[in-house]
Amino acid sequence: MAELSSPPTPSSSITSSFSHIVTTKLTTENYLLWKVQTTAYLRGQDLFSFVDGSSPSPPEFISPSDNIIPKLNLAFLAWRRTDQLVLSILFSSLSESVLTHVLSSTTARQLWNSIFSMFSSHSQAKDFQISFQLANLSRGEQTISDYFGKVRHLADSIASNGSPLSDKELVTYLLNGLGPSYEFFVLSITTRTEPISFNELYQLLLIHETRLSHNTKPAQSSFEPSVNLTTANRDQRGRNFFRGGRQGRSRGRYPYNGRVSPQI
Repeated sequence: MAELSSPPTPSSSITSSFSHIVTTKLTTENYLLWKVQTTAYLRGQDLFSFVDGSSPSPPEFISPSDNIIPKLNLAFLAWRRTDQLVLSILFSSLSESVLTHVLSSTTARQLWNSIFSMFSSHSQAKDFQISFQLANLSRGEQTISDYFGKVRHLADSIASNGSPLSDKELVTYLLNGLGPSYEFFVLSITTRTEPISFNELYQLLLIHETRLSHNTKPAQSSFEPSVNLTTANRDQRGRNFFRGGRQGRSRGRYPYNGRVSPQI
């Protein structure tokens, strides 16, 4: 039996380059981000087959036809060398809180599957928690921009667990917490025949918020100056009338002829 061909051995620079490219260590909060970065790196280095099972371990020993004594398989040695390199890469990308749960893993695939099992149940529980938060979210006194940002943050959190929400779900959550002042707006959106995207709804909400703000400004600000002007004119006419009356009486008693009349 001929020796199995050995897989290509990665260069020694792979481990160091990994730490520079994948800077995110796996914690209980960032599984999807870590998985995306790590998967891309392993695929780029032709190493992902060691974690997805498409490069299984070759037999450790082989028995040549002309020799009954088993011989160590060189292909296995090459495979093990690469597998342990991938294993060390994955271990180096884990935070201490995660590492303690998977220390018993001896191959790259075993470690990969252990991490997946660990976070699949954790992600499901987190999805339920975020969905509950979205269902009970209320705008309150927040601006539309702040309220939209909060909905978007929760939506991004649930998407990071691998369960992105559809536009229809996001629109429903956003409309649900707007409050009584947006009742007619919500009615107009829910009764339209064409579907609306999450971002399109946000733009319409900003326009509606501006209109509401404009319509609820105090009315007195538009006529206060005219009231003050009317009051000032009335006071001015009163003073002019008073002075005019006094001057008229003065001319009646002391006629002015260009000279000062002496008094006898």
